[in-house]
Amino acid sequence: MITHFSFVRCVRMAVLLILTGGLAGASEPSQQSSTQEPSLGEKARELKAQQAQQSKPARVFTNDNIPTGSGGISVIGPEASTATPEGTPAEHDEHYYRKTMSGLQAKLELDQRQLAVLQQQLSLNQLQYYPDPNKTLHQEYSRSDIHKLQEEIEAKQQDIKSDEEAISDLRAQLQREGGDPGWLRVEPGGKSSLEKLESESGDHPKGKPGTREYWESRFKSARAKLARAREVQELTEEELKLLQIQQAREALNSDVVAELAQKIPAKQTEVDSARAATEKATQELEELQKEFAASGAPEEWSAEQ
Repeated sequence: MITHFSFVRCVRMAVLLILTGGLAGASEPSQQSSTQEPSLGEKARELKAQQAQQSKPARVFTNDNIPTGSGGISVIGPEASTATPEGTPAEHDEHYYRKTMSGLQAKLELDQRQLAVLQQQLSLNQLQYYPDPNKTLHQEYSRSDIHKLQEEIEAKQQDIKSDEEAISDLRAQLQREGGDPGWLRVEPGGKSSLEKLESESGDHPKGKPGTREYWESRFKSARAKLARAREVQELTEEELKLLQIQQAREALNSDVVAELAQKIPAKQTEVDSARAATEKATQELEELQKEFAASGAPEEWSAEQ
């Protein structure tokens, strides 16, 4: 027979067992969570290890990926060589700098002469402009011509600014690479930049003979040479024409006439030389086309790029 004291004691023991089991159950998720969730220190160490494994080597810039525009860097000339296996960037040699500077100076000289021609043409058109209502058609033509010349002058001035910036960038590149400043120095008393450019032979073809790269390279070089020759010829012809106009206008000024008497023959010789260069470049392109046709290579390899 269970006494009152025994009954109370049994109840107390049952309650104690229930409470003890509840506390153990409540603490189990916490213990399980602590085993699954790493500490902040462990997370930091894991993250640092991942970053060390994913770290990349220093980037090597070429003309294809170098930043340009505002705040960027401008590199002149052919694509820069990538880093060597040891990680040291290859520097450009004297030939690269002399050839690149020669091309940039020739472009600047050509643009400056073209600007001078445009400015003289504008001056002539402004002198020939008569605000007379009886010459309406002539007036409209002159206004349109003057406006066009002004736009061409502004565009050419921007070209000259770009040429000068490109030359400045090349000088900065030479200084960065530790080259000899004499590589960019122009020898006094020699040929003009345009004459040097015309006298230089074309670039060596790229790729192996007979390949698509080879033929495309040759056609690109030949067409560029012809385009440059035509541009120089047009410029010299315009310069000669302006001298002849000036000679006619200044017929009564003996000093100017005497000066033009020396300039015009010299300019005519320059025109003849430019026409000969254009004819030669045309013949070279025609010969290249015949050589290409005889090779049996696909026609698209000779198409203009």
